[in-house]
Amino acid sequence: MHKPSSTRDYFISFFIALTLATILSAYLLFRRGYFFDAPPTADMLYVPNKVLAGTGMAILAFAFLIGPIARYFNRFDNLLQLRKEIGIVGGFFALMHAIVSYFFLPLKFPQEKLDLLGVPFGAGFLGSALLIFLFILSFKSIIARMEGKTWWFLQRWGLRIVIALTLVHVFSMKWNFWVKWIKSGGKASAELANPWLPGAGILVSMFIAWVVIVRLYEMIFLYREFGFFSTKEIASDETLRLRGRRFFIRSFWVLMVLYFLVITRFIIW
Repeated sequence: MHKPSSTRDYFISFFIALTLATILSAYLLFRRGYFFDAPPTADMLYVPNKVLAGTGMAILAFAFLIGPIARYFNRFDNLLQLRKEIGIVGGFFALMHAIVSYFFLPLKFPQEKLDLLGVPFGAGFLGSALLIFLFILSFKSIIARMEGKTWWFLQRWGLRIVIALTLVHVFSMKWNFWVKWIKSGGKASAELANPWLPGAGILVSMFIAWVVIVRLYEMIFLYREFGFFSTKEIASDETLRLRGRRFFIRSFWVLMVLYFLVITRFIIW
């Protein structure tokens, strides 16, 4: 159900996003050895733009994860009232990433060479346009004119499509760089002070992939349908709830192990 927004909820949502942005900033500063003072081969906002991208993608994925968290763990029920605001804040960071990429990174992304019809930038462009559409739908005046089920259907599936487009955008842009990083052996370079550390895009993409797996498990094995128009309530079914909670916890620890292996790849391998 829709609820009125509050300044407090937006403050909490921005605090969560800014905390993550600070962590990503510190990580990228340590990995690259610079933040604004980029080398001549990179734009001044190159690293800050990575922070915007990582924060936006992770917060949007987190908004997508709030439903399962609230269903499986009673102590996190209050997160449901922040889901809309968290999604909007995540969308804001993602849109800022798109704006900075297009207008303020002439060395990395010359406008005359950007192919908005290609897979990487096309997926990013469509995702940004859909985020704007979902933001417009969040206005009270728009919600008041729409049937509740229609509004919820557009919001629910709109976010799912945004997540899918995000994965397409990131993997199509970054896959070759990730392979290159793996083959590099963690050797130092002019642009990376600590190249043995994985890029923030790898870490964020792993989180997003885990979120998608959790939601797919829920839809396929608990709901037993993809919920195009409605989904049954599983929070009141203790057996389904327990199954979902077990998968959530176990898959989370698998994710932690994968993070450990990726981060320590050039240390213990």
